[in-house]
Amino acid sequence: MRAFVAALLAVLVLAGCSEEPEAPVEEPPTIAVTGAFGRPPVVSFEAPLELTEEDTEVLVDGEGRELRDGGPALIALSAYDGDTGEPLPDRGTGTARTLLLTPEQVGEDVHPLLVGTPEGSRLLVTQPVSSDDGERMLVLVIDVLHTVAQGEELEPEEGMPAVVQDNDGVTITLPDADPPAALEVDTVIRGDGHQVAPGQAITVQYQAVTWPGGDIYDSTWADGQVPRTILVNDTFTGLRDGLVDQTVGSRVLVVVPPELGNGTQTLVFAVDILAASDVEERDEATD
Repeated sequence: MRAFVAALLAVLVLAGCSEEPEAPVEEPPTIAVTGAFGRPPVVSFEAPLELTEEDTEVLVDGEGRELRDGGPALIALSAYDGDTGEPLPDRGTGTARTLLLTPEQVGEDVHPLLVGTPEGSRLLVTQPVSSDDGERMLVLVIDVLHTVAQGEELEPEEGMPAVVQDNDGVTITLPDADPPAALEVDTVIRGDGHQVAPGQAITVQYQAVTWPGGDIYDSTWADGQVPRTILVNDTFTGLRDGLVDQTVGSRVLVVVPPELGNGTQTLVFAVDILAASDVEERDEATD
């Protein structure tokens, strides 16, 4: 009996001294995507990628409005050659583009992936494609940008027009007063994107009304809620000065006196700044 107990104790001691099993080591992702949402991503992988079936991974799960079939969308797409790891400028370079969500405009393969995707999402898509050199993998990073301002709502300045958003766009309500003689700027929503610089191209939703009167002077909302891309330097002097240094994601109210605008009327702009890029970047993307 003593020998049996001694043997049992020895087994228990050895069991207590044995090493715990190591936790499984997670394999790093085959394709690594870094960089802020809404900016050109940094994509790295070991090329060439093995040919596989199409796959989609949600890297950032957005909480904005869901894209609808045939509706307006603001997409920033970056494409990479799976054989070389090099970007494909003709397929996309991270520059924001306004389009309608149809197979003709976004591609038959990508269209079903985007329908129902919330704005604010980032997708990683890998798919085999054919070319004169044979089949290879195509890597796509798709940022589904917001089509309305996103950020911190700020207290409106006293005496400024009021801006209210609904499903059809925005409504500007003028105060019962004469328009100011000088340029006035009020940030209604402060976005957390990068600042707009002089000379950039910006993608915006906006509405402009006359003061007094409140008649609509111009509006992207009235044109089917499709954002528009404009050059900052090509706008009215007052509007340019009101938008430069504002951040992407912001909604800005700009009251432009006649001498800084169209020369005859005071104009009130409510502008959602959705994206901004250097003109050189856009030129390269369209070459």
